Amino acid sequence: MEILCISNGHGEDIIAARICIELRNLGFAAIALPLVGVGNAYSKAEIPIASQFTKKMPSGGFVRMDSRQLARDVQSGLAGLTRRQLGFVWQWSRDRRHQKKLVLAVGDIVPLLFAWLPAQFGGSNFVFVATAKSEYYWRDRQSPLPHIKKPFGGSIFFPWERALMNSNRCKAIFVRDLLTAEVLNQNFKLPALYLGNSMMDGLEPQGLDLGIGADEWAIAILPGSRSPEAYENWLTLMLCAQVTARTIPYNVHFLAAIAPDLDREIIAQSIIQKGWLRLDENTFKVQNARLVLLENGFSDCLHQCHLGLAMAGTATEQMVGLGKPVITIAGNGPQFTRQFAEEQADLLGCSINLIDKPAQAAEVLQKILQDPDYFQEVNLNGLERMGQAGASMRIAKHIASL
Repeated sequence: MEILCISNGHGEDIIAARICIELRNLGFAAIALPLVGVGNAYSKAEIPIASQFTKKMPSGGFVRMDSRQLARDVQSGLAGLTRRQLGFVWQWSRDRRHQKKLVLAVGDIVPLLFAWLPAQFGGSNFVFVATAKSEYYWRDRQSPLPHIKKPFGGSIFFPWERALMNSNRCKAIFVRDLLTAEVLNQNFKLPALYLGNSMMDGLEPQGLDLGIGADEWAIAILPGSRSPEAYENWLTLMLCAQVTARTIPYNVHFLAAIAPDLDREIIAQSIIQKGWLRLDENTFKVQNARLVLLENGFSDCLHQCHLGLAMAGTATEQMVGLGKPVITIAGNGPQFTRQFAEEQADLLGCSINLIDKPAQAAEVLQKILQDPDYFQEVNLNGLERMGQAGASMRIAKHIASL
């Protein structure tokens, strides 16, 4: 079987690429169409890309958070690019020379619509991996969240989205948590499956020795991956780190997971300006605190830390999935805005402690330190909200069974 994988965002590309790797291991051929950006995640996985239909846009895919970003994308040719992308999917899906074809749509309604439209006019069947939505955004297992209005149509998936998923050409719907699967199954008779969350795959630690003593604390700093926003986030998180170091009565190791696209020297200079002593290229110290810049130790950082200071999307969710509490603070965007931070806190429940300003980190930490049951609660919550590793393989095996 030949598979066309459509995704719309960097995080979605990563998830889609992991599933494609597992499909390739099962003997299937896959080609990727990243609707946003040029598909670096696919390139790293050596998955062929329909590169003539890709283009890097100014927004980086965050048009939902900022209408100005959308306007810049439109000026850069978004409409024409979308038309060409849809034409490619239409031709690929309806090509009769190869009967065994399947479209794998990963993300939100956009790739779902790209898969659905040609399928209704003689194109190939499709499956949908719904990464963007969860019923936890407006409710928990017991009841609706008191500060959230019930979504139109009674589900986080709008009626038109459910109509696309209800097509007889849609052969599987994979959702990101069990609650969402139960709601779609019981309330709307949709054949949604929960096989885990692919976001938790690929996080196996490398066994790096980060120098954390048995009686010392390790705290991850996650500023995000998109510049220049990540640099601004970093300055805010440095203030949180200083408050944290003064509050925790132990030696503290801050493990800063820095995305490869960010300039570590810019970050290093901001650390020095805050009064930290530079010990070597990536290590800094002040009083009872040590800070290490990590470029290739992301998984080890998440596994070895006790909690996180974060202004990030996917990385925050992964940390919660590993059973770690996180302190977040809203930024200026375009990604980690106040709205995004509040929605993330609803999605991830008690694991997230959202504050308005860095000084409030002290109050949160004192509360955490005085609650002996909190870490156990966070561990169980992370498993419920994010699931166990291995979802990509399970999803690929189910697709193969089709």
